[in-house]
Amino acid sequence: MPAQAYEHPLPVLELDTANLTIDSNNNPATFTIKNAGGGNLTGHILSRQNGLSFSPSQWTGNSQSISCTYSLATDKPLTTQTQAYICTNGGEISLPITINHAPMTLQTEEGQNLTSIGDFYNYSLSYPQAARRLFTSSEFYMLLLSTGYEYMEVYESLHKDPNRERAMDNFFILSGLKTKTQLTLETNHLNIIQKPTESSFHTIQIQSSDNGYADSPITTGGAPWLTLDTTRLISNSFNNNKATLGFTIDPAQMPNAFASEQIQIGPEPSNTLTLSVRKAPPFTLRLSRTGYRYEDRGTIEVENNTGMNMTVEVYSRERYVRFYTSAYTIGPAHSIPFEIRPQAFASAQRIFRRLPYISTYVDLRAHCPGQVFQKRLFLTIGEW
Repeated sequence: MPAQAYEHPLPVLELDTANLTIDSNNNPATFTIKNAGGGNLTGHILSRQNGLSFSPSQWTGNSQSISCTYSLATDKPLTTQTQAYICTNGGEISLPITINHAPMTLQTEEGQNLTSIGDFYNYSLSYPQAARRLFTSSEFYMLLLSTGYEYMEVYESLHKDPNRERAMDNFFILSGLKTKTQLTLETNHLNIIQKPTESSFHTIQIQSSDNGYADSPITTGGAPWLTLDTTRLISNSFNNNKATLGFTIDPAQMPNAFASEQIQIGPEPSNTLTLSVRKAPPFTLRLSRTGYRYEDRGTIEVENNTGMNMTVEVYSRERYVRFYTSAYTIGPAHSIPFEIRPQAFASAQRIFRRLPYISTYVDLRAHCPGQVFQKRLFLTIGEW
């Protein structure tokens, strides 16, 4: 009998499962490819599903374990049905795959899990510096893709902004998570009584609507007597959404006794402070009150705004208005005491003339460096 040609057995593809289920949290699912025939099985795996990958994707061997992972995610709990095509020299099999989508989780250094833009916004409120670093990371980019962020082109443009604080603030505004940060002055008008010789420092408060990005220039009309301690408010200027603007007034630079200037914070005209400054007189002299009894005490209040000691001389034509001395050295402020003590003869004359009260005055002479000022204060003495 003639010998027949020997036939080698062919490979036959076989899987250990009829379908595969995988979660989209990068946890792999596995299945095994076997050769149920002869020879040596070789092949590769294909899929049209984005994010679906196989390891290994091609092999040679009669028993091979395949790891399948899905790297994309969504913020919605959806299920995707797809296919994997296994092509070998022992045949082809289409493997149904079910992908259970889980929200993509971005874990921060602080141990927080971010699954949405809202989570990232809240994270930025607690950890602003770390959020700025995360904002330009590839992980955050993937999070935006997984949530279907509709302004990816704008984000890519903001991603290139070297000022990350500004870029993030614009990103949150675009995403509808916040509005543009607004600044508000505590007052729009300030009246200041300025001493004529000493510069004075003053402050005003600026309120921020939130802790978002701020970069507001501060402008004035250029008055030489006004000096600001800063010409710009930035985010770091605020503490608990409040900032303090300080300014100094130099009376030596004021051409007149009264001056006015405007300070504008940012571009909004509503954030304008009108500053009205009036120089105080070199000194003021006034009675503690204008009416006294015949046996009474009183004082002359002196306010010295010159910044130096001055001498005040006092004189009364009536002897019953009595001062302890005729001249006083006055610092910033002083009270000059006096007494109303009519003598017996003066009291008898008053009763004889039936005078219920009398009017008189006190003359004062103030000696300032290089100047002498005179003032007369009127007072009434009687039985009340």
